[in-house]
Order: sequence, then C-alpha cells, then structure tokens
Amino acid sequence: MRAAPYAPYRSGPPRFQVALAPIALDDWLQPDIEAATLDARRHWLNRPETCYRRDANAAQSETEAARLVMGASGSPPPDRKLCLIDAARQVSDDLVVLDRVGEVWTVTSLILTSPTFFSVDQAFGAGLGVLHGPVPGGDKLSHRIARIFDHLQPDTVLERFNWTLQPGADRFTPDSAPLIERAKCAGPADAARLLHLRVERQTIRRLPGSGGVLFTIRVSIDPVAAIASSDRAALASAWRGISEQGHRYKRWDAIDPLAKTLFAEWGV
Repeated sequence: MRAAPYAPYRSGPPRFQVALAPIALDDWLQPDIEAATLDARRHWLNRPETCYRRDANAAQSETEAARLVMGASGSPPPDRKLCLIDAARQVSDDLVVLDRVGEVWTVTSLILTSPTFFSVDQAFGAGLGVLHGPVPGGDKLSHRIARIFDHLQPDTVLERFNWTLQPGADRFTPDSAPLIERAKCAGPADAARLLHLRVERQTIRRLPGSGGVLFTIRVSIDPVAAIASSDRAALASAWRGISEQGHRYKRWDAIDPLAKTLFAEWGV
C-alpha cells in the first residue's frame, strides 16, 4: 500500500477560498501519480455518453487543450483535429475547458471520469456562478475566480486542493447518494476499513490561442490506513474544524459517525 500522496488537511479545514498557488510548468501534469488508474478510466472513455460533452462552436479551445495536455504527457499529438477524449487517454486528470461566452466564463467541453458529486450534464454549459452556487460564499468565490481567469498569463499554472473522506474507493461518483447510503448502513467496526481519503488536485492554465482556460482535476483515493500516523491528528482537527455550513455542503453528516469512530481508534 502506498503512502497517501497529498495531505491538504495539514492546512486546516476546508475554507472555500480560491487558494491558488503557482507551480513550475514542468510539474503541471507530470509525474502522473494516478497513471495506474488509466486502464479503469478507459471503461468510461469508451462510453463517452457517460463522461464527455462538447460544444461544437468551441472546437478551437478543445483542440488546443487536447494538444497542450498530450504534449505535457509526453505523447506528441497527431496531425489531425483532436478532442478531449484523445488527451484523456494519456493522463488521469479530468479535463474541463472554459471559454468566455459574453461576460461569463462557461464550460464548453469536458471529460469527467472521477466526478465528485456532480455530473457531466450539470457542468456542461454552466458558468462559474452556477458551478459555485452550492459552495459556501459561492457568489463571491465565482467572481474572484473569474478575475483570475481574465488575467491568467500563458505558461502560468495555478494549483489548489480539495479533500474529503468517503466510504469506499469509488472514483466515478457523480451522485453522492450511494456513498451516503453506504455510510449510513456501516457500523462502527467498519470505519477503519471503509473510510478513504479523497483528494482533488486542481490546476488552471490559459489556452493562449483560443483565449480559453483549461481546468484539470486529478483525483487520488487512498484508504485511511495509508495516512501517516504523524498526520492523523491534523486530519482529525481539520475534520472537526469545518464550519457548519461547510459541513452541510460537504455532506459529512452521514460520514461523521464513522470519522469519529476512526479518530477515537487513533486516539486523536
């Protein structure tokens, strides 16, 4: 079992802020620490109706995004028109292209094989305000993100992290209901076996040719046993420290009894 690769809870509970930081261009998509999931990902990519949407009027930005991703993955893009599925076969990251449609940054093409409680149809064609509407402080947050998109420079990559605990290792989770039901049916003895840390590593990058923005989401899922013992107290503190509003948004109510049992077993 590998060690959990990311520990964003060390920075405290989720605060629903922009929290983007620049990273080196060479660190954008490589190394792909989730490359082992590519075979399972192809199950969804071979069924594009489950995970892929595109606006034919935004083909330029989609093709540009696909070429950028394939180049960064070490797979030279072929000399033909490309779509996001071509790029998604080379990297584990979900890919979301946004273009400015009028005054609104809008999702014009996307691949989602590891969605965290939203579907490809909910995201496709949505603006930043709609995407962040359910998030605590979402209106203010969406305006801040729009300003960042407006001023994002080519060859600048910005990175941030989201995290949660979930019951099981499911990766394709457009709907939270099955996980919530699983958590409700679990007993205290199941906590350490069932709970997994789910982390989203998110990046944004300008598409200089089309003027769009590419948003990438790399999901890592590890059993809580993979969390270093030295990090256990930080995870428990971050879990307990989230706001009531954030707790509801994250849908932690059903998972909370399992988390409390786990932390008690850990003595933190």
